[in-house]
Amino acid sequence: MFFLSLKDPSHPHNEWHELVACLRRLFADKEEWLVRGAESALKRIADGHLEHLRARHEPLEQKIEARLEALGGADDEAAAIAELDRLEAELADWQTAPSRAEEAFRSELERVLQNAYVMPFETRERAEAYLQAMQPNFKVGLLFAKTKTEQERKRRLEAFYESVKAQAAAQIEWHVRQLLVQFGKEWHADDDWFSECQQWTAEWDETMLAGLVKQGAESSGAALLNYTDEVAAALKKRYRDSALALFAELKEQIAKRAAAQTETLNGQLSAAREKVELAARLARLRAERDERRRAFEQLIAAPCESASLDENRLAALTAPPVFRKARHAEAAKPQAASKPAETSRLSVKEQALGQEAAGLGVSERADEARTLSSGGKQRSEEAADRLEEAAAWLERSEMLGRFAGPLRDKARRLRERSFTVALFGAFSAGKSSLANALLGAPLLPSSPNPTTAAISKIAPPDHKHPHGTAVVKVKSEPKIWADVQSSLRQCGHEADTWDEALRLCARLAESGAEHPAQKPHVAFLAAAAAGYERMNGRFGEIVSIGWEELETYVADEAVSCFLDEVVLYADCPLTRQGVTLVDTPGVDSLNARHTGVAFHYMKHADALLFVTYYNHAFSKADREFLLQLGRVKDTFALDKMFFVINAADLAQSKEELEAVISYMNGELARFGIRFPRLYALSSRLALAEKTGAEPGPRGVLADSGLSAFETDFFRFLTEELAEVAVESAYAELERARRTAEEFARAAGQSEAEKAGKRQALEAVKTKMHAVLAGIDDAYGRQALRQEVDELLYYVKQRVFFRLNDVFKEAFNPAVLRDDQGPARRALERCLDELLASVGFDLAQELRATSLRVESFLHKQLAEQFSRLFHELRRFDDALALTPPEPFAFSAPEFANALGDVDRVRFTKALSLYKNAKSFFERDEKRRMKEEIEAALVEPIDAYLAEQKERLVATYAEQYKAAVAALSAALAEQVDSYMEGLLAVLSATADHEALARIEAALRGLLSGRGGEAR
Repeated sequence: MFFLSLKDPSHPHNEWHELVACLRRLFADKEEWLVRGAESALKRIADGHLEHLRARHEPLEQKIEARLEALGGADDEAAAIAELDRLEAELADWQTAPSRAEEAFRSELERVLQNAYVMPFETRERAEAYLQAMQPNFKVGLLFAKTKTEQERKRRLEAFYESVKAQAAAQIEWHVRQLLVQFGKEWHADDDWFSECQQWTAEWDETMLAGLVKQGAESSGAALLNYTDEVAAALKKRYRDSALALFAELKEQIAKRAAAQTETLNGQLSAAREKVELAARLARLRAERDERRRAFEQLIAAPCESASLDENRLAALTAPPVFRKARHAEAAKPQAASKPAETSRLSVKEQALGQEAAGLGVSERADEARTLSSGGKQRSEEAADRLEEAAAWLERSEMLGRFAGPLRDKARRLRERSFTVALFGAFSAGKSSLANALLGAPLLPSSPNPTTAAISKIAPPDHKHPHGTAVVKVKSEPKIWADVQSSLRQCGHEADTWDEALRLCARLAESGAEHPAQKPHVAFLAAAAAGYERMNGRFGEIVSIGWEELETYVADEAVSCFLDEVVLYADCPLTRQGVTLVDTPGVDSLNARHTGVAFHYMKHADALLFVTYYNHAFSKADREFLLQLGRVKDTFALDKMFFVINAADLAQSKEELEAVISYMNGELARFGIRFPRLYALSSRLALAEKTGAEPGPRGVLADSGLSAFETDFFRFLTEELAEVAVESAYAELERARRTAEEFARAAGQSEAEKAGKRQALEAVKTKMHAVLAGIDDAYGRQALRQEVDELLYYVKQRVFFRLNDVFKEAFNPAVLRDDQGPARRALERCLDELLASVGFDLAQELRATSLRVESFLHKQLAEQFSRLFHELRRFDDALALTPPEPFAFSAPEFANALGDVDRVRFTKALSLYKNAKSFFERDEKRRMKEEIEAALVEPIDAYLAEQKERLVATYAEQYKAAVAALSAALAEQVDSYMEGLLAVLSATADHEALARIEAALRGLLSGRGGEAR
């Protein structure tokens, strides 16, 4: 702007000369200013043209977008194509589903039948006996020989039939039924089919076995082999045909579902194809506009050498639209050619970032190795913080506020997470010393007597129990009396009163044990007799004391044998992580209560530490315990087992230590525990390292070996265990996010759509509740009984399989000697030991069976949840549900078996003993073992039959309660969802606010620590 005065050219503010100078400069730079003006004009023309194009396309684009929204699809062409591809693949799957299912079932069925071994040695023996009876010259007796012969033939046929029937049930029927159930669950069979499946079997009887005997067939080895092969083939054919007939019913259901799904998918495919076409059309409209914008930008930005416009640029601007696309494509080629260089620069940058990230990862891993425990806790805290933040977002909405409570509850549990670590091992294996090494102080006492040991715990302190205090619980009178009675029976005595028991205890303390197995019981009885006067009147007492008083309770065996539990409260690195350390009674205790406690912690503890001593890697009790542990390990959600060889400093050389470790690995593998977490260490050296005491001789160890164990152990506690809880928490958060997403979508609907949805909602809710109320647990109860039948069948097999080893340990040359007086008493003691071992073995097997049954029921409940979820989502596919907390099953108590078995039934077996030489050097030992085995069949069968009914009754009732709890939990989730959705549809819900909440929850999920790693 210039101020001029033509009236008074000499005015002091007259800027005439500045104007003239400016015009001269403009004329001097006229070409530059012409280019600027032309470019400005071009930009205005381009903007106007693009606005015109947008105005022309906008109605059509809006129409397309509205149709896409009505179809429920995005305006992304790639997403629409992906959805179309998915639907076409799903349609192809359903069209071939019946044939694929049948082909897969036939293949698996043949595998089961081929692997079924229905003619073991015992069954072949009975087949041979039956073939011999069918020979023309076979005859029984002299008088009434024909009738007796037919009766014998019938008896042998029945014996053969029962043997084949048992093998067919174990080798074929159970496995085929499981296969049918598996396919039924996979293809969502109805309840009637599952009920039929549980009753399924193949029809056959003795006539099939008799009909396969060929006229004139001999009873030679070749004839027996041919006959048993024909029986096995005929039997498998019956089961194959029967299984395929039942599967044909399932195939019909699959075909019906496939037809319904095909019809649904065809409708969805029609909509999907329309979506693809609309999305492509919309993409073309947007691409044309974007392409013209880029072309104008290139034309305007291109260099110009003179004030006159380049002919090509002018032609491009004035060319008709029909040619413009081609010309723009030509102009775009140099840009396209330059993209690789740009991409290369980005790749270099990304690579640098990746290298930087890798460097940080190394640093983080090193830091994590130093602070594993705090890192795991930090992840749990981070998850809890996210849940709390999510709950705060949900509480901003009246409709979503009801979902905040479960999230806050999960957050509280994450923050209050505690761990129970149970120590197992034989007495004197060094469990207490290992616990002291982990704690960094000699807090736990040790007991030399298996039956006197109390359960010792180290727990985190709280406001009631500060650091340095302990709680001592004395056994109740019934409990200590049961322990005394049990030990007296092991020593061959009974008592009805305390006075009588104390006299027997005193007598046994003087005379000592008659048998090695009685020694720990005699030691306990002597301690009980010595401490009874002091402890009488204090039974059941609970005492809070300081650590300095603890020695008066645990150092004296006469007092400690009356203790039930000792809990020490200590503030140390281990307990600060929420860890409670439990030093259980030894696994070699024959006290049923102790073994029950061991199985309780095996089931409920978060981690198991099995400790064995270097000098005796595995005792008999270790083997028995590990045998059961190997069988129940699959019931654990995680591999929570750690194995420690304590006192590794006793190794004389590195080669010896490596040999012991190799032996341990081999033994564990023999018990079904493969790839164990095994550590050789010295708890004595470890405690010295932590307390700064003089370590003493180290042997071949450079250090105690505890640090390697602690690193892995703390990683398991703070990462693997915590991750399960964290994943469960995030699943609850995802449920809330999906619900918020559905509520936001519903809030954005038109009033007419909301009204229609409201009208249908009550009917949907009623149908959902009908599904939940109609849960039938009859199938689950049938499956439970069959599972228990199968488990106990194998229990009996295993017990009798191990009987040979038990017999050798009980009837051994150290006990049966001709120079130690009358053999009768020694034989009775050997028999008592054998019965005690077999009875203990049976009880252990049943405890392990209870864990397997509970694992089976948890799987049943998980499948029930999955089936219900699938059923409910048929009514509303936006419904989000999370499984409730696992049901806490309670196992029955199992007393040792065979305690009251009549010894008279073993009289014949014991009478086979003549003297030690003939017993061990001739065939007497084998014959006695076979007689004892035959005598044990009936009482073991009776015990298992009784326990089977107990197991079924106990768990059937609990399973019924678990199903009811599952139904109630899902009904509550359905009600919360439905009531919130109804509120959204009934009120003027703020669509934007709900969308913001959903976005916030999505952000909390996407930024979680686990994904960041």
